[in-house]
Amino acid sequence: MDDINNNFNPNKLPLDELKITIIGNDGVTREVPALDSHWLAPDKKFSGYFCLLSTFDTLRSGAELDEWRYLAINVEKDFKFLLQLKHHEFWSYMVYNKATKACLLAFLQGCNPCYRPRSHENESSDEQVNALAFYEHLLNLAVRVVMRLLTSNESPTEWIKPEHHSNLLYNHYLMSVPLLCDLVIALGDVDEQNVKTLQNIFDTLVRIQPKYKRDMMEGLSFFEDAFLSMQIQVENEGCEGAGGGPPLDPNADSPYDDVVVFALDCAYTLRLLLQYSPSLFVVCEELKTVQSISNFYDLTIPMLNKNIYQIKADAKSLPWLNEARQQYLLAVHYIANGQVQAGHGEQLVELLQECLSAQTFIVDLQRKYPVEVYLKLLMKKCPDLKNYNLDFLISGYQKAVSSCPLGTLADALLANGHNSDDEAGAFILPVEPLRVTTPTVAENGAARDLDLEASAVLDVLPDLGMGFIRRVLTRYENSEQAIAAILDENLPPDLANVDKQEVYLPDDPQDKLQSQIGVRHYNVHDGDKYDVLTTDNPQCIIKKGKGLPGGPRNAEQLLDDKRDIGLMRQRYEQYSMVEETPLERGDEYDDEYDDSYEALNDGQAPPLSLLREKLQQASATAASSAFEAQDADEDNHAEASDDDNMNATKRDEFCENPELIRARYQQRQMAKYGPRAKAEVVGAPKGQGQTQETTRNRSQKEAHKSSRANHNRKSGAAFKRSRGMIP
Repeated sequence: MDDINNNFNPNKLPLDELKITIIGNDGVTREVPALDSHWLAPDKKFSGYFCLLSTFDTLRSGAELDEWRYLAINVEKDFKFLLQLKHHEFWSYMVYNKATKACLLAFLQGCNPCYRPRSHENESSDEQVNALAFYEHLLNLAVRVVMRLLTSNESPTEWIKPEHHSNLLYNHYLMSVPLLCDLVIALGDVDEQNVKTLQNIFDTLVRIQPKYKRDMMEGLSFFEDAFLSMQIQVENEGCEGAGGGPPLDPNADSPYDDVVVFALDCAYTLRLLLQYSPSLFVVCEELKTVQSISNFYDLTIPMLNKNIYQIKADAKSLPWLNEARQQYLLAVHYIANGQVQAGHGEQLVELLQECLSAQTFIVDLQRKYPVEVYLKLLMKKCPDLKNYNLDFLISGYQKAVSSCPLGTLADALLANGHNSDDEAGAFILPVEPLRVTTPTVAENGAARDLDLEASAVLDVLPDLGMGFIRRVLTRYENSEQAIAAILDENLPPDLANVDKQEVYLPDDPQDKLQSQIGVRHYNVHDGDKYDVLTTDNPQCIIKKGKGLPGGPRNAEQLLDDKRDIGLMRQRYEQYSMVEETPLERGDEYDDEYDDSYEALNDGQAPPLSLLREKLQQASATAASSAFEAQDADEDNHAEASDDDNMNATKRDEFCENPELIRARYQQRQMAKYGPRAKAEVVGAPKGQGQTQETTRNRSQKEAHKSSRANHNRKSGAAFKRSRGMIP
């Protein structure tokens, strides 16, 4: 070790000019600057730290608590080591040893938030109570280290010039805006001594280095990005750690708890910065921080509250969210109060006008901090303001409160005995915790029909189960939003892993009926629309005696029922109502219509050329050219006569008589093939004997009847339809 002269600064030089004479192990005397890495111990290590809280409102216990206590004891040794160092050694460690700053930052970042709920501390064990007391001791040591950084004169021989002091703090990042934010969250304003300590730290830091005021102003722009980040996470149905960090608690009541804690942290940080540095309201005017708060308050917070309430009505994060709302309102109050004190009348009026679009925000703001009090104080400092603008603002805010069913401004003022002539910094109306109510009915006032909405979703996505669909619908306002979330795969985390084929089992109507009348029935229709015992007008036919109401009383009435024939008669009468053709009315001949009609008639019968080709292939060896010529002449003659008869008949009747069609077809067959047209299978009556020809034809028909499907009934029915006959 080097030996140091005890009186190492007899001339009372500042730290940057001081050089200390040392004697080395080799006996050589030399001078070393007071601020140098030479004073660092090579074997000194600084410890890390993590938070005492396992979740936002739960202290660590068991092995985790033992691990925390081990780290906390090491941090205590590090802080005491820094506080016991000499002046030049302390600054050498802070400037040249990065682990020193890291140790201080790690502790401040892992501190218990001042706004943490302490409802479970009464149920804590003795070890946890002792850990909290030890934590308070560590926090006191950390504040003492920060205060020593801000102290330039410790004694007549240990001091730093103001310029050198400010450069060391600012250029080496010994003090920064993130460190100040962590410090205000750790101390808060719960205790009066903490308020004095933080106010002293802020005032001293700005006096030593005015650039920190500019840095704090630039840091306020972070809140706009924070509001946007929380809005995106809420709209995306959950988050993976608010603010970009890991999830606070994997076993939380809802996936939105981390967002709520992040919103609460931002609210307290903003409010405390404005409280300890009131001049920051000027930057809030430029950045329009109040407008960002009002939009976040009106859009994101109600949606966040609704989502948490639907998941779990008694979630622990709901009171935290209400506390965040209170802090945002208080931050707006600090900004408006600073504008009133500075006489920024036009800026305040413009701010209040732009916030009128945020209905939820202005209602809560008016109830807790009435705008007429701001404006009355503002008129004393800015008498040139136009009165009509002020009247418009007051009426707009009061109308918003009067239209809200949760009370009026007059009731709040009367209950709290508020005096409008008080100073701006003194009026704070204590109100009950704010809460966004979750609507249970649709916007039009009618209750939602989940069965109808589930059917609409099932029509679009038939592969999903009814139970899963109803579970999703309870999280959205209508079926369209539910369908969009399912198709976009943007479901809440608690529904993403649910079985999509879940079956819905409705409540047993017997249980509901039993709770109403006290008697339990055992009928499948008890309690439904068919129950004649509990429903005045059941949707069913009540059968009394034999038969059904309006039905036949016996078999005779049943057989004499001819109502179906009357229905058929009405149907066929409609075919007789045919519009006259232009030719029948004596109009000009329509060649196009006549051609289409003839083409239709020709297409109804099978082509004769195809039938002739089949017959020629069957009897190619027996046919002769003379027979074919004669056959062609007979066909032409038959077709001409049939066409004349058909045209004459069609002019008289819409539907041709089927007997005439069959007769005409039989004539053509007989004319073409003679006796071969139809084989005789009927024969003589039974008992009179049959000819050999009839017996042979019957055998041939029996042997070959399976060659045509079902005795040619299908083709026959098609032929009848082509002729206009109803089968």
